[in-house]
Amino acid sequence: MILAQLKAETREAHARAEAALNLLAPDLGRARYVYVLRGLHAVYTPLCMEIDRWLSGHAELDWPARRAAKLEALAEDLRVLNADADMPPAATVQPLPDEAHAWGTLYVLEGATLGGQLLCRHLAGQLHLDVGVDTGLAFFRSYGEQVGPRWKAFGAALEARCVQADAAFHTGVLAGAGQTFALFSTLAVRDGVPA
Repeated sequence: MILAQLKAETREAHARAEAALNLLAPDLGRARYVYVLRGLHAVYTPLCMEIDRWLSGHAELDWPARRAAKLEALAEDLRVLNADADMPPAATVQPLPDEAHAWGTLYVLEGATLGGQLLCRHLAGQLHLDVGVDTGLAFFRSYGEQVGPRWKAFGAALEARCVQADAAFHTGVLAGAGQTFALFSTLAVRDGVPA
């Protein structure tokens, strides 16, 4: 089961990424939140283009709807919070070398969407934002009520793809996930990060 293997083998990289973003910090302020959203926008945009390149033929993923939900929500949050999206990426997003790496990258993005439900509740309380429409929390509400079913559909698609694949493909999926978590870890390693 590739999902169980991904969870186990990327646990430390996942923890580093969460610690770097630090969105559960009790002293998280709006400036820091906007900084993170800008960084996410700068990273998600090229990553989604790379996923387009490798996974657009997998109709079972409904990738165009997933991509639109994520990117449109990030843009909406930045607009609502009166912040532009212009920020250089915290790290260069390298082209994904193959389909396996794209699946690993998508594992991270879809997992972040699933985890966004917990973050949304915390951010709403911490930043005094309403969980409703046009409040700056659209990204962490991506998929709304469909977050669980979409995670399950993604997991089923990934497992089905890996059943057909060789060991090198599995290695590529794991590498793609690890590299994506590492990329997110860089979003906070910059001078001038607001507190």
